[in-house]
Amino acid sequence: MNVFKRNGQAEPVPVDPEAKTITRMIEMPRADFEQLVVELYCALGHTARRLGAPGDRDFDIVIVSKTGQHWIAQCKQWRGAVGESVIREFYAAMLREHATQGAIITTARFTPKAVQWAQGKPIHLYDGPAFLQTLQRIKGASLESLLGHGSTG
Repeated sequence: MNVFKRNGQAEPVPVDPEAKTITRMIEMPRADFEQLVVELYCALGHTARRLGAPGDRDFDIVIVSKTGQHWIAQCKQWRGAVGESVIREFYAAMLREHATQGAIITTARFTPKAVQWAQGKPIHLYDGPAFLQTLQRIKGASLESLLGHGSTG
């Protein structure tokens, strides 16, 4: 099928709803994106809170798991891939903070070197599509309604 012309009429190019939603997540205020991550952890039964303004911590969210473990998470609203250096810095923060697990959530992807470096460490990597799938599965809502929550923390 020709996506540009049908019966002589111009036809719009189909838009991938996942790509559109990821673009909206990139463009949303930082606090709203972090709050979306907090809400996901809370929906899973954990306690989570945003740390607020960016600083030198290399993480954005503190989580106390259902079992009482101390976790941290970092949010990256990027268009480009997250590289190995980000994973290394985050792991150093995990050690400094005595976090038993950590997660990096991005709207983009991770480089192969970043994924390889994280292997065998208690670091969970969520790229844009994986984060969206997890949001839909856990919160049981459409992508549009998830991004329309409008809450900040």
